Amino acid sequence: TIEKGDKIDLLKRAYFAAKGYDQVISQVTSSYLEEEQKILIANSDGLWTTDNRSRVRFSVSATASKNGELQQGYYAPGASMGYELFNYIDVAKVGMEAARIAKAMIHADYAPSGKMPLVIENGFGGVLFHEACGHALEAAFVSKGTSAFGGKLEQEVASPHVTAIDDGTMTNGWGTTNIDDEGSPTR
Repeated sequence: TIEKGDKIDLLKRAYFAAKGYDQVISQVTSSYLEEEQKILIANSDGLWTTDNRSRVRFSVSATASKNGELQQGYYAPGASMGYELFNYIDVAKVGMEAARIAKAMIHADYAPSGKMPLVIENGFGGVLFHEACGHALEAAFVSKGTSAFGGKLEQEVASPHVTAIDDGTMTNGWGTTNIDDEGSPTR
C-alpha cells in the first residue's frame, strides 16, 4: 500500500548520503527489494496449512576510486517484515555505511597471506558459512545423495571449534518462517 514515490525517496536519500560521504566515492547504487509469498501446503496425510511471508531488503553499493583502483562497499539490512522495516533502519546511515566500507577498502593495505587463525563474525560470516557448507546441508541435497554430508548423521563433520546454529524462529529474521515447506512449525 506504500506509494512508489515514498520508496523512491528512500533510494534517493541513501544514494545522496553515500555519494556525499567522501570524494573517493565515485559510484553508488541503491536498491529496494520487497516480496510477499502466500504459501499453501496440502499433503496426503490431511495437512492443510497456509502462511504469509513478507520480506524487505534495502541495499547500497558504493564504489571508491583512487589511482585507477576500485573498491566496493556494500550494506544490505533486511528482515522478514514489510515496509515497517524503515521504522528500524535509517537509509541514510545504510548509504554511509556502504561508503565507509568502500573508503576503508580503497585505503587499506593488502591482506597478509599464510596460515592464521580465523574468526568469522555473525551476519555476513553466516552467509559465507551458508555458501560454503549450508547448501550441502539442505535436506534436498542430502536425500538425493549429492551432499558431502550425506550418511553422516551423528558424526563430527567439522572442527570442534566450529559452532553453527540455524534458528528459524528469530522474530523477523531474514530466514525466519512460521512453517517450513513441509508444513511443520519452525523450531
